Amino acid sequence: MPEQRHILSAVEDSLGRLNSLVFQMASMAEKNLSHAIRGLLERNDDLCNEAIADDDEVDAFEKKIDQEGHALILRYSPMARDLRHVISSMKASTALERISDHAVSIARRARILNAHPPVIETALVQPIYDLAASQLKLAVDAFHFGDLSLGLRIVQNDDPLDIAHYQFIDRLTEAIIKNGAQAADYVALIFITRLLERIGDQAVNIAEDAIYLLTAQDIRHGGELPEVAGLKVG
Repeated sequence: MPEQRHILSAVEDSLGRLNSLVFQMASMAEKNLSHAIRGLLERNDDLCNEAIADDDEVDAFEKKIDQEGHALILRYSPMARDLRHVISSMKASTALERISDHAVSIARRARILNAHPPVIETALVQPIYDLAASQLKLAVDAFHFGDLSLGLRIVQNDDPLDIAHYQFIDRLTEAIIKNGAQAADYVALIFITRLLERIGDQAVNIAEDAIYLLTAQDIRHGGELPEVAGLKVG
């Protein structure tokens, strides 16, 4: 019995470290995204360069999470929720790595735009970023704190970001027609908002990972959503 308690404690400690690594990785990805967008809106190449350089740290977190997850599985053969925790953490880290990659792409396009005359429509990126960043933060919180209702809220409320993205495309399509000389810049801004929409999609993926961890239900691709009231988890 003492040995079993020791193993259970070791597994709990390992899962705690894994959760902490995911949270740290998320914080870094969120920071990179913030720097990229601020670099665009403030026309600040230094912030863009920070977002690009710090992506290496996010990549390192992904590798560390994979190593920790594989080691935990091989050492302790976890089952049920513990195994789901490992699997979900590794999947969430993949989503976070992609988010940071999108931030790098935004930063690189921002540097190009910063070298051109200002485009007034650039300011319209801010509310789209706000939606994507909020969705990402809430998804990370749902995963880190095991908040099922929050995870469900993210999965069921993805429309505002999509709508804002498509409205922006319509606005800039009209701008291209009226001012063809800046067409390349308008296309770059459309691409940036497309990346923000993809970041929102990755946030939904993280929320889905949190729901799987908490309920063992795979809700991807139209899977049935769990009921919060009276839900049995574990």
